[in-house]
Amino acid sequence: MNYYKIPIIEKIYEAYSAIADNRISAGDNIFYAESSDHAKKYTITKTEDSYISNDNMSYFMQTLGYPIIATMMLEGKIEYNGEVANYFKNINWKKINTEFKNDYVKAAEIILNQLKESGIDVEFVKAETEKVYSQIKELKLLYTKSKIFPPK
Repeated sequence: MNYYKIPIIEKIYEAYSAIADNRISAGDNIFYAESSDHAKKYTITKTEDSYISNDNMSYFMQTLGYPIIATMMLEGKIEYNGEVANYFKNINWKKINTEFKNDYVKAAEIILNQLKESGIDVEFVKAETEKVYSQIKELKLLYTKSKIFPPK
């Protein structure tokens, strides 16, 4: 059996943004996540014991992508601090990640520095994010590549 790999912790910030921006919508065992630049819409299908998503990280790299993480947060399967999520509202991660050649650590560092400059306690943000990350590390979600929803 293949399981999803654990993403780097910085992907949680993108999940926070998806939640804060209301970019996750739900149907019947199916969810949709709009990208931060609003150019793409990902499909997340809930199965009996896992999720299938057509975002590139989940689909090609077998790593939990932010659409699945955000969906699980909204479903209550991963506990998170809503106040912290709101700090990440209106961030165009696509633009920033492209600017830093998909160096997600560097991109998150830039955003965290901006939060710090605006008076937000970044150590608190990091501590809350670590709580989310520890829950993600405990997950054992089966990886399945959907033939129904390949990436566009």
